[in-house]
Amino acid sequence: MHALNKRFLLTRLLREAADPDTPPAGGAPAADTGAATPPTAEPQTTAPSWRDSIQDDGLKAFLDGKGFESPGDALKALQDLEGKTVIPESAEAYQLPVPEGQDGAFAIEAAKWMHEAGVPVAQAQALAEKWNAYQAEQAQAADLARQQQGEADVAALRKEWGGQYDANLELGRRAVRAFVGQGEDAGPTLEKIESALGAAETFRLFHRIGKHLGEGTLAPEGGERGGAAAPADPDAARAARMFPSMSK
Repeated sequence: MHALNKRFLLTRLLREAADPDTPPAGGAPAADTGAATPPTAEPQTTAPSWRDSIQDDGLKAFLDGKGFESPGDALKALQDLEGKTVIPESAEAYQLPVPEGQDGAFAIEAAKWMHEAGVPVAQAQALAEKWNAYQAEQAQAADLARQQQGEADVAALRKEWGGQYDANLELGRRAVRAFVGQGEDAGPTLEKIESALGAAETFRLFHRIGKHLGEGTLAPEGGERGGAAAPADPDAARAARMFPSMSK
């Protein structure tokens, strides 16, 4: 019996040695040393930014100021910029705007200047539009100033002629009808004369012409008209030279 118990005891000891989870006979369970130690956390590493590879501090500051999130954003911005700043192959590609009433000769010449200077198409067209608007404003201001000056000249002439204003004006109109034409046909010529002489001097000129026309003394300088002598008035003589057909 003693031998049997001893054999069973040996068997149990062998089993306990093979199974570490089985506590020894008559004792407390063995301590679990493996589960009590927490795993060691791996150190966190941050991936380097694509800007960190740029060595030039000025270029890096430029990129930071633009706010590009990736190299693709920077390349897209570069592509857009290149599309806006491309230089055309020829001056004809600019197609600069031409103001109404102009023949476009200046626009053609300006396009050559733009191409020589390497100006992109969009910028060239914007400059041309600004220039055309400026020229239109200048022309409008000049027309207004000329109109105001003409009104002032006529007011001064009305004061100078006094009660003879209407009669003198009619003599001038008669000269215009005889030498220049009637209605709209006389407009362009009168505008040229008025631009050169001013409104008051134009009125005076045609008044004198009309006066000599009524007196029958208007003839080319050195010539004769019905036996009359050449006009002594220099304005009338100039009118005779300007309109020689009236003496024929």
